[in-house]
Amino acid sequence: MQRYFIEGTVSLNEDCVMDEKHIHHIKNVMRAKTGDEFNVVDSTGSAYLVRLTDIDPVTYTVLESLQAEVELPIDITLYSPLLKGDKMDVVIQKSTELGVHEFILYKADRSVVKLNGKKEASRLSRYEKIAREAAEQSRRTKIPAISFAGSLKAVDFTKYDLVLFAYEDNNLTGRSIKDVLKEYNAKTAAVVFGPEGGFTEAEAALFGTYENVALGRRILRAETAPLYALSVIGSYYE
Repeated sequence: MQRYFIEGTVSLNEDCVMDEKHIHHIKNVMRAKTGDEFNVVDSTGSAYLVRLTDIDPVTYTVLESLQAEVELPIDITLYSPLLKGDKMDVVIQKSTELGVHEFILYKADRSVVKLNGKKEASRLSRYEKIAREAAEQSRRTKIPAISFAGSLKAVDFTKYDLVLFAYEDNNLTGRSIKDVLKEYNAKTAAVVFGPEGGFTEAEAALFGTYENVALGRRILRAETAPLYALSVIGSYYE
């Protein structure tokens, strides 16, 4: 069943006009008809079952509150550098489906992709659209926030209950993600990954006091590593 994130809040039995940004999708993509049902998620993260009552303007009635908990019990912030080609699109989409809370895209020492302010704004708009659509498709109640940051040394990682650092040079000596999670009652976690060329020694040294975790027994590509970690974390909690 289709899900849409809307602005504002709604109440049971209320008649509402759909946000302008969803009208094209409802009319021309879904080809919806009066009587069709779908979900909306309001600005508080509350999900509802609604029924389409009119197509011009697109109007719906709120039928039922949906109480199923679909979000992870831990807020995961994924730190990733920009990746080449469409790899970043894939990471944003799949990580959203896997439950990530926030993306912070930092400038790694070996980053291949470098953007100026104008291109960052354009790229951010694209990534936000990908995250919103992935959240709707996976029936989440939250859309991950996305932002750009500077280098890793400028980030205050002490604000997280847990910091997981995946360093390919120490992959075989890194600890199991599940073993680390067992030791922490973490509500917030930062998960940090490097670019295609890997971390420099200076970047790796920033995480000497944090948890170096293993991602299986193989070396994964930059776009695969975060998906592996998020899958392990999801399987631990769910």
